[in-house]
Amino acid sequence: MIMSAEIWAGAILGAVVSAIIIPLCVSGLLWLRRWWVESRPSRQLLEGIAQQGEPCLVFIRDFFITLDPQNPLNTPLQAVEPRKGVGVIPNVSELWADVDARGLAYTLNVLGQAGKTKNVSLLRMSEDPGLWNAHIVVIGGQSQKSFDFYDRLENVMYYMDGGNIYEAETRAIVARESGYGYGVILKARNKLKTQGSPGVGLLIGGFGTLGTAAAGYYLKEHFRDLGRQFGKRCFGIIVRASVAAGEESVERLTQYDRVEAKS
Repeated sequence: MIMSAEIWAGAILGAVVSAIIIPLCVSGLLWLRRWWVESRPSRQLLEGIAQQGEPCLVFIRDFFITLDPQNPLNTPLQAVEPRKGVGVIPNVSELWADVDARGLAYTLNVLGQAGKTKNVSLLRMSEDPGLWNAHIVVIGGQSQKSFDFYDRLENVMYYMDGGNIYEAETRAIVARESGYGYGVILKARNKLKTQGSPGVGLLIGGFGTLGTAAAGYYLKEHFRDLGRQFGKRCFGIIVRASVAAGEESVERLTQYDRVEAKS
């Protein structure tokens, strides 16, 4: 059977659509999806941390209580339960600080909202042999891991020691008022991560007992705002919360906002 010119033209057009147009459309849709995902404020903020295939190490400081080996039930820990009152907690020798645990919970909440549900490892600082080859999240501002974060990562805007919070570039001391707990949220570059996407480091820490929880709470409530404002750039912000009112009274001291210059 001899095909007409119209049939030939239709067959050629169909082949062109199948070979060129459809793949271009698919590629375009994939590009749009990738652009949309990467342009979301949370993805701008977290960058590679938010990628499911990228390892993320979250560090939290842990504490130990010496137990009587002859009587491990005799611990100095007590708990209050409304129906039972005060009771001793037996066989517990490892603890986290309350404010660190709350800061951790807020931070993991942010990761979950950004779609990061895999490749997140929680590490006690007492068990850390010196791991850096991953995206790093440090909870707390005055541990040895925190001090190493300040020293080893790049574009760290603030650091602290046992006495003060300092601006990294000028070494100026951040003024603090009594009656408040102060916290920092830092995003930095982790050049010690050698595979995959460029390494990102986050530190959610506090000066004083309330600071870490306040910083974590602020991050949870405003991470999209931070992504919109700073994008993929490294930054440091200072927050504070009233000791009497708790972490939900947190406010950001915008005069201390610091961000790396646009490249």
